[in-house]
Amino acid sequence: MDITTRYPQLKTTRQWFLDHVEDMLQEDTAICQVPSPSWDEGDRAIFLKDRFERLGLENVSIDSALNVIGWHKGTGKGPVIMLAAHHDTVFPRGTDLTVTRKEGRLYAPGIRDNSFGVTSMIWLIEALKANHIQLPGDLLCVATSGEEGLGDLKGMKEAMKTYHKEVDYVLVIDGALGGITNGGITSRRLLVTVTTGGGHSYGNFGVPSAVHSLGKMIAKIAEIEVPTNPKTTYNVGVIEGGTSVNTIAAKASFLLDMRSTQRPSLEKVEERVREIIAEVEKADGVQVGIELKGDRPGGETAEDHPLVVTVQKVLAELGLSTETSSSSTDANVAMAYQVPAVCFGCAYGGNAHRTDEWLQIEGIDLGMTLFINSVCSVMELPKRV
Repeated sequence: MDITTRYPQLKTTRQWFLDHVEDMLQEDTAICQVPSPSWDEGDRAIFLKDRFERLGLENVSIDSALNVIGWHKGTGKGPVIMLAAHHDTVFPRGTDLTVTRKEGRLYAPGIRDNSFGVTSMIWLIEALKANHIQLPGDLLCVATSGEEGLGDLKGMKEAMKTYHKEVDYVLVIDGALGGITNGGITSRRLLVTVTTGGGHSYGNFGVPSAVHSLGKMIAKIAEIEVPTNPKTTYNVGVIEGGTSVNTIAAKASFLLDMRSTQRPSLEKVEERVREIIAEVEKADGVQVGIELKGDRPGGETAEDHPLVVTVQKVLAELGLSTETSSSSTDANVAMAYQVPAVCFGCAYGGNAHRTDEWLQIEGIDLGMTLFINSVCSVMELPKRV
C-alpha cells in the first residue's frame, strides 16, 4: 500500500519542509553553538531539554548518562519507535563553534555530525504536529550522549538498558543522506601503558626505555595479518610519553582501536595483541598496564528484515541509494539487544570531525521527507512478538 493512502498529508510534507528550511538551519546553528564534547554534554543536554519541552514532548527528562528523552504519543495501537540522534561531538571545549554560510552550505565543527541529526528529530515532530499526522504508535525521542570516540556509546547503552523491552524498532539519525546502515561494527579499545625506572640517556644507558618497548609492541602489532572477510582492522591512533630528548622514558602509552564486522575475528586480534605485549614486557623487563577504554557491541538487522526493506522502499521511491552498509553507530546497541535498528542521514555534507565540516542546504527537504515517510511506514509494521 502506498503510504500516502494511509497518511494523505505526506503528499505535501516535502513542500512544508522546503518552506521551513531556514527554520531548520537556525535550529541547527543554535544546537551546534552549544559545546557538547563526549563525557561533557551537560550544557547541550540542558539546552535540548528546554527545546523538547517547548516542542510539546511528554515526560521530558535528562537521564544519568546525559541523554535527553521525550515522548510523542500515538493512539497506542501501533509499535513504539525509538528515534535516536547523538548530541555529543568530537570537539573539545574551547573550539570555535561559529557557524558561517557560504555558497549553499553551512560551515562549523559538528554542523552536520550530529547537530543536524538532532535538528531532524525536532523538526520531524514539528512536521507531524503542523500537518496533523496522527501516528498509531509512540515515538521515543532520544538525543544520546557519548556516541563519538571514547564515549563508547554510553548514552545509547543506558537508553536501551532502560527501554529495550518496550521499544519495537529503532531509527538512528546520523551520517549523510543516502543508503542505510544495517550492520553494527563491533570494536574494542585499549590503553596500553609501559613503565620503567627511567634515567639519563648517557649515564644510565642500557636501562629499559618505556618508549623503546612501546615501539617494539607497535611494530609487532603492525605485522598482524587480518582477514578482509569479515573485515577486521586495527589502528594505533595515539602515542604519548617521555620527558626529554636525553631522558630514558619512564612512562609511555598508546591507544589501540580494533574493529570487525564479527566478534570472533575481533577477539582473535585482541588475543594476538595481548600476546605481543606480554612477550615484550617479559623480554625488556618493563611493567605494562592494559586498560579497556571502549567496548562497542555489534550486530545486524538482516537485509530481508521488514525494517530494512521498509526503509529501502522509501529510499527507492525518493530516488536515493538503497545500498546497505556496516558502521559503528548508536544502532549497534539496539542490534545487540536484538531490537531491529537501522541508521540513515537526512542531509548531505562533508569533512566530518574537522573544523571545516559542512552541511549542504540543498537536499534538506528530501532528507526530511525520507525521515517522515520512513517513520510513517515503519508504524505500519507489527509490534515485536
